[in-house]
Amino acid sequence: MSTTTVTAPRPRGGLLRGRDFRLLWAGETMSRFGSNITGVAMPLVAVVSLDASTFWVSALAAAAWLPWLLVGLPAGAWVDRLPRRPLMLVCNLGSLVLLASVPLAAWLDVLTMTQLMVVALLTGLANVFFSIAYRVYLPSVVHREDLAEANAKLQGSESAAQLAGLGGGGMLAGLFGAVSGLLVDAATFLASTLCLLGIRSTEP
Repeated sequence: MSTTTVTAPRPRGGLLRGRDFRLLWAGETMSRFGSNITGVAMPLVAVVSLDASTFWVSALAAAAWLPWLLVGLPAGAWVDRLPRRPLMLVCNLGSLVLLASVPLAAWLDVLTMTQLMVVALLTGLANVFFSIAYRVYLPSVVHREDLAEANAKLQGSESAAQLAGLGGGGMLAGLFGAVSGLLVDAATFLASTLCLLGIRSTEP
């Protein structure tokens, strides 16, 4: 993957004074939180709504990670040829539509295991491209001298989002049904999209 020239000015008062980083950080944290909820909710939807066997639950989990094995390496080269923020927006909006389709299909009583597998696979693919583009895009909104601090904050928030999302997914399923977690995840992708749209920094 090629290196990216840093163009973001360094904000006075530290990293958190930078509006664009705050937006990027908030959007990514919310998206990670929602994705971890889906990690709990999707298998529950398969079991509760479709009476899925252990085999299909395992296949569903595998489908979400398969894109990393298939395109994880070449995706970096592809991302280098594309504008990062538009790519991230497309990934967010695609994931939003895919995830929202599951509760809709469940309410209409037309949900199938095939749909769940396709949603898991395509949202996993979107996650591959979003994650790579996100890391490459970060220097566009963070000064070079602040990159280490920015990455540390991102890693910390990802860990917190994982813990909160896994617990929140189970709680939402217990209170409002398994499909409610997918609606929450769709909402976090919308929030992440709005945060990205609010960023003013331009890519190099």
